[in-house]
Amino acid sequence: MIKNKNFLLTVIVPIFISIIAGIIIIVLNSKSILMTRATTTIETEKRTMTREMNKLNSEKDNLELDAARYDKTLKENQILVNEVAALTEDLAYYMSGIEKANSTITELDATIEAKTAFNNSLDGVTSSQPGATLSFTDRKLNIPTDLKDGRYKAEGTGTLMIYTIAGTLQDKKDLSLTDTNTYTFDIASGQSLKIEGTLSITEILE
Repeated sequence: MIKNKNFLLTVIVPIFISIIAGIIIIVLNSKSILMTRATTTIETEKRTMTREMNKLNSEKDNLELDAARYDKTLKENQILVNEVAALTEDLAYYMSGIEKANSTITELDATIEAKTAFNNSLDGVTSSQPGATLSFTDRKLNIPTDLKDGRYKAEGTGTLMIYTIAGTLQDKKDLSLTDTNTYTFDIASGQSLKIEGTLSITEILE
């Protein structure tokens, strides 16, 4: 019994202790290896993440610079748009002024033309001496603006029409059908004459 006990204490127990110690050493060694690998992996990932973060920060800085340039360009373009809008309003205002001016010019041209025609129609009357012969072609003459009232002699081959103050036809004479191609008539203020063709009108002085 004593021998068996001594055998256990001197042989078995040391072997058992050696086995346990070996297991502990293996476990600790494996744990150390795992921790080393984990630390290495973490450091690698940390370096990778750092590089990626630096890259992202660089891209962010570039994007911020681009955004600042775009914002500046947008503001400059907005200023140009506002200027164009203002110029468009000015252009519309000036175009409206030009249209009004052209309309006024057209009206003035028509007035000038009418007054010129009226003045031309008066030239024969105002510039002629009493008893002078005036020639008219296809004209309407109002009394006394175009001719003075009085007694006249018409000569030629045209047709003379005399209208009353009310505007009704009073007399019509085709001088080409007369022997002398002349016709004597009286005209008063408010009446009018219409000449078809060409006739010479001479005032007959009393």
